[in-house]
Amino acid sequence: MVLLDGGGDQGGELCVSLLGDFQLLHCGKPVRLRGRKARALLAFLASLPSRAVARERAADLLWSDRGTEQARNSLRQTIAEIRAALPDSSAIFMDRDTIGFADGEPFTDMHAIADAATCRDAPRLAQAVEQAGDTFLADLSGLSPAFDEWLLAERVRQGERLVETILDACGAMMGTARPSDIQTILRGLDRLDPWNEAVARLGMEADFASGDMAALHRRYRRLEEVLKREFGIRPAEETMVLFDRLSRTQPGEGSARAGHRPAASAKPAPASPPTVLVTAVETVTPSQEMNEIAAIITDDIRTALAKHHELRVLSLDGSDLERVERFCAGAVSTYLLSGRLRQLGGETRINLLIGRADTGVVLWSQQFPIDQGDLTTAVDKLVARAVGAAFPAIDRDLAAQASEFEDGDTVRSYIAARRLIAHGRTLDDVRRGVAKLEALVEADPRHLSSRLLLARMYNTDFWQRMAGHDVAAFRARATELANQAMAIEPASHQLQLRLAWCNLRDRNWLRAEHGFRTALEQLDYDADSLNEIGFGLCHLGHLDDAAPIMQRAFMLNPFSPSDYHADYATLLMMRGDPLAAEEHFEVSGEHGLQYLALRLANGADLPAKADRLAALCDQFRTHFLAAWQPERAPQLNDVVEWARQTLPFRQEAHAARIEQGLKAAVASAFPA
Repeated sequence: MVLLDGGGDQGGELCVSLLGDFQLLHCGKPVRLRGRKARALLAFLASLPSRAVARERAADLLWSDRGTEQARNSLRQTIAEIRAALPDSSAIFMDRDTIGFADGEPFTDMHAIADAATCRDAPRLAQAVEQAGDTFLADLSGLSPAFDEWLLAERVRQGERLVETILDACGAMMGTARPSDIQTILRGLDRLDPWNEAVARLGMEADFASGDMAALHRRYRRLEEVLKREFGIRPAEETMVLFDRLSRTQPGEGSARAGHRPAASAKPAPASPPTVLVTAVETVTPSQEMNEIAAIITDDIRTALAKHHELRVLSLDGSDLERVERFCAGAVSTYLLSGRLRQLGGETRINLLIGRADTGVVLWSQQFPIDQGDLTTAVDKLVARAVGAAFPAIDRDLAAQASEFEDGDTVRSYIAARRLIAHGRTLDDVRRGVAKLEALVEADPRHLSSRLLLARMYNTDFWQRMAGHDVAAFRARATELANQAMAIEPASHQLQLRLAWCNLRDRNWLRAEHGFRTALEQLDYDADSLNEIGFGLCHLGHLDDAAPIMQRAFMLNPFSPSDYHADYATLLMMRGDPLAAEEHFEVSGEHGLQYLALRLANGADLPAKADRLAALCDQFRTHFLAAWQPERAPQLNDVVEWARQTLPFRQEAHAARIEQGLKAAVASAFPA
């Protein structure tokens, strides 16, 4: 129930909760009405503008399935029950023909919300919305056909009116209210109307204004999923355009053709990795200054993109097209990164795009303003966004071409394996991907990318489900692969990242931290690596360092995958924000053992946790039993010990939060 003591003019002696289950206070004390019809009568009166109704209308509404005389007798009994519960109250009047409330009575939770919204009082509105229930008179369905019909229509009417009132106030207070109050109000709106795109758009603007790119992506993804699931539709054009604009813009920046690709033969020739042709940025309004800016941008993009170990990068300047054609002839796929720089009045802008060289299909594009007063910062930002978007865009395109790569040479087999691991729908898909990688390592011991990806897989809970409770052999295999890779390319920054995770699993904290920070110095444009680095630092307890790194991953990758959300949820959990953490866990859709354990532990700190945790607990128990190897049945202490060994959090407080929360969440599923 909304506690109607949060400020505002509450008027007389009665307070009524209409949102959620109906409840009644008289002079601040709860009043228990045994009969549902008595509660329904007072709720009906409280929702009427006149606060009064004819007895005949009340009888017809609440006893529409009874005869006239029986309905009148039942109404008299209900009135007697109300009088008995409120013997000294002057807030209700009842005469021969009418029943109603006195002037100014009652004060409702909907009044509290409306008053706070009108006054633009963000803290009071946040409190009122947070305490309000989700459904108008949630406990009063099924009383009579006529009342149910009225209630159904009233829920729609009152819900739309309430959401509109809150939405209007929230929009007006953006930029002046505390971000935490705005987020609390938006969460309430999400509960009241989860399909409302106006709420989602305002939420995305609030997330962007606070610099929380992770929340922005989570909010849009959740809306996209619920609209598809419930109605089979996509978000409106206005919503998609807003998300596109905000996700392409760096927080604080203010409120995007073709070559030739040879046709594939029946049996493709051995391929080289995906190739990116970086053309010189074109100046639409040439001048010496503009030409110099264009040259700087082109060089910086080529230099940064060339660091990506799974791409080949070629400068395309038109001087030797035969060389370019030979270079691209063996590429598994070829892409073009181009740009146009122009000056409009006093403003300089650049359009950058990445597209397929064979079809001209644009995979990513964006326009950037260039502040010539701070040229270095402006160029650094646009280079980061272009290079950060390049590999995710190419990776998605390669996944869409998956059928071309199932059987083939080393490059094609690696792409097929990566697709099965990243985009596979089942555990068997991922198994096939890992098997392909093992075959590649056996056939070509110097295939660095296969070793690094295998090392990553053997350090995840994928092998928990494959090998059972004891995964020591697979952890050791991950370390072995990483150490062998040292002999292939000791300077690889991806290798530093893999070794850091191996050291983290082994609880070599100092080595792990050194590895993460070393990798960070060189992988600043690689969104996936940044998310891994941030998540690693989160395990080490460096939450303030981890948060901006993980936010940068969301900012760089326009196609942020589900694990970004689950990883960021873990950071929010450790920061003591279980509600925001659950929102990211929910939208991630991740159901691995470790993520389920973290989500269950986080859920122990949530209100109404029983409903939230029951299904997750069943999933966790099913997966855990499938992974359990000993002949005896696992007990609760086995689960806690598994969490202690599997989730390497350096800070004792963080480890204790997980162990205690998980133990509380699954206590009913495992014997003590």
